[in-house]
Amino acid sequence: MQRQIPRHTLDGLLPQGLIIDARSPAEFALDHIPGAINLPTLDDAQRHEVGTLYTQVSPFQARLKGAAYANRNIADYIDRHAHDWAPGLPMWVYCWRGGQRSGSLALVLKEIGFKPTLINGGYKHWRHQVMAGLPDAIHALNWRVLSGATGTGKTELLHALRRAGESVLDLEGLANHRGSLLGHRSSQPTQRAFETQLYWALKQIPAGNTVWVESESARIGQLTVPERLMTAIYQAPNVEVLDDLPSRVERLIRDYQHYCQDGTDLKQQLGRLRGRYANAQIDGWFDQIDRQDWPGLVEGLLVDHYDPTYAHGQKRLSADRKTVFTRTGMDLPACVDGLIETAQLANNC
Repeated sequence: MQRQIPRHTLDGLLPQGLIIDARSPAEFALDHIPGAINLPTLDDAQRHEVGTLYTQVSPFQARLKGAAYANRNIADYIDRHAHDWAPGLPMWVYCWRGGQRSGSLALVLKEIGFKPTLINGGYKHWRHQVMAGLPDAIHALNWRVLSGATGTGKTELLHALRRAGESVLDLEGLANHRGSLLGHRSSQPTQRAFETQLYWALKQIPAGNTVWVESESARIGQLTVPERLMTAIYQAPNVEVLDDLPSRVERLIRDYQHYCQDGTDLKQQLGRLRGRYANAQIDGWFDQIDRQDWPGLVEGLLVDHYDPTYAHGQKRLSADRKTVFTRTGMDLPACVDGLIETAQLANNC
């Protein structure tokens, strides 16, 4: 019966329409094809139970139990979702390898009157395409690195460059992390999901375009940036943003207001630096937190921690391809115009 349902190979590109992931919620959370919704044929507990039956009892008993679970789950999805789907809506269904779980869901959809297509190879094939395609996607673009010490507003500038029509890769946005000791947010994607998002973001940029990317270390929080991309960052032309210390302090206090509400989390993060700095220095920062001396704390962190760390990291970038842009006293639109002009002048040198 599944042979009557058409199949489609993605080849690194996504089809238009509704993409349905029939894998379990845990598999979906680990990573999934961009834009997919999760309608699991078996939930996590059911998948575990069926797998145990398959290995410890018999494949027949496993299929019997799996079919019972799958049919009840699919019936629930039909009741809850199918009324919102137009009959002619293109549907693309996949599971781990494009087998029974996606086939069962697609068969029911077809019998109702929808026109589902099974994705050949399922998620496993998509994952292979991501890992095989990332190096070529990176190589196809011309990279322009935006560097600058902490507090110079690099992420703000990247977003403004994008609004101005420039191609931008926001690694910190994809990683859901600001890339520093205090940069953690609510949660980060898994490494697999990060790589999928990175691959798909690069595929949206026409080959040959110049792409702005912030200078990053190989680790953003708990995630690892692919080595090929780090090599491209190290070798690319680099525009370094400079700003005066008071402006940087003011910007950081504004951007990290959540730490000013309760110093407990801030102390926990800074406490991780014990052993790297003397206890007296850490305790001094804690005292500034208790007194809510945010300007003094931020300035001290910049001068004693962030700026030396930044200076060390700059040694890895291409020194002979660096130009400097000073944003002190400039508003955001003027900064964007200045960055673009600086990059163009560097290209002509």
